[in-house]
Amino acid sequence: MVESSIRFIHSADLHIDSLFKTKGHFPEKLLDRLRKSTFEAFDRLIDACIDNKVDFLLITGDLYNEEIRSIKAQVHLRRGFERLHEKDIQVYISYGNHDYIEGQTLPIEMPANVHIFQSQNVEFFPFEKDGDVVAHIYGFSYETREVRDRKASFFTKEEGPDYHIGMLHGSLETNTDHDVYAPFSLQELKGQDMDYWALGHIHKRSVLSTDPPILYPGNIQGRSRKEAGEKGCYLVEHNSGEWNFQFVPLQSITYDFTTVDDLETTSFEELEKVLKKAKEKVAAGSPVMLTITMMGYAGSTEDIQEWVEVINENEDFDSDDWIWIEEIKVEGRTTWNEEDVMKGSHFTGELLRTISNLNEEEVEQWLSPLFSHRKVSKYIHPIKNEETTDMIEQAKSLLLERMINHERRGTM
Repeated sequence: MVESSIRFIHSADLHIDSLFKTKGHFPEKLLDRLRKSTFEAFDRLIDACIDNKVDFLLITGDLYNEEIRSIKAQVHLRRGFERLHEKDIQVYISYGNHDYIEGQTLPIEMPANVHIFQSQNVEFFPFEKDGDVVAHIYGFSYETREVRDRKASFFTKEEGPDYHIGMLHGSLETNTDHDVYAPFSLQELKGQDMDYWALGHIHKRSVLSTDPPILYPGNIQGRSRKEAGEKGCYLVEHNSGEWNFQFVPLQSITYDFTTVDDLETTSFEELEKVLKKAKEKVAAGSPVMLTITMMGYAGSTEDIQEWVEVINENEDFDSDDWIWIEEIKVEGRTTWNEEDVMKGSHFTGELLRTISNLNEEEVEQWLSPLFSHRKVSKYIHPIKNEETTDMIEQAKSLLLERMINHERRGTM
């Protein structure tokens, strides 16, 4: 019997209708583009399915950013799935830690081509092609926000079709960069005899294995500078006994970084030229949220920020090639040693020591009134440990910058 061919798109972590983590004041038009970006990336996902004439689409968890999903997001998803229904493209969905089942409210009925895993028990859907069942799609959905159980061993292969595909929203047990949910090891996944593992939860795409293919596609739209670079999905095909997968970028807005080396000038005119050249380095013909690191600059960020504001004011957010300078990081030169300053009995030394001794728990305690505030909490995200560390480092950098400026003026 000749093995059938199969083609599908593997996506995850759509986070439709997300709030974005922004720094400073943004124009309303820019905020509107950011709000729309996850919807636009989803539309591109649907386009990719249709353009590549896939058999089905996999979405492994976190379609929505919160358990209480907006009507706007649900209606937009339904319209996209209806487009796939018209092309006889099936959709298989599992819910993750952000859109878990218990938090669902006012669910909108989806078209008949959408198949959703409705419990935390691993189940499967049969996929038919030309009248024959050619694949079993296995998966489960989070019923609560946290699933700490190991789920891999429950992906039990049901004999029959040519292909067995597992959808698992979870983490490698050794992953320390994210919250570890539904933990697994590569050995566990390979031991379940699945032909393909469609993973979700980690927002950075990666190929954990090629035999069998075990892939994270990452999220489809970056939402902060921590999610920089191209974002999208994998186009996967099995034909003539071989698996092939290709990354397909979908992001509507790209978060990017660039560095300016050995910058010694403090001239406003030169700063303007430098900033414009930095933008030209990352110009990609599509919208970019840019972070620039200035190496060797001995001036203050206030000087640079003035030019950033002037340059940013000229951006046209109705176009498709704008570049917004979101943040400037300065790494200046100084003649003092940080460790020596920390040993001193003066105010600056004491302040540096205090910052260095801060921990995530203390910062979380200070910020807790904001996250429990009835009106404020809905506009801010809970802060993860790595973000707290970043905040502490930023505070430290601001202090060091002030020290540089004092040194230049001969007041330290």
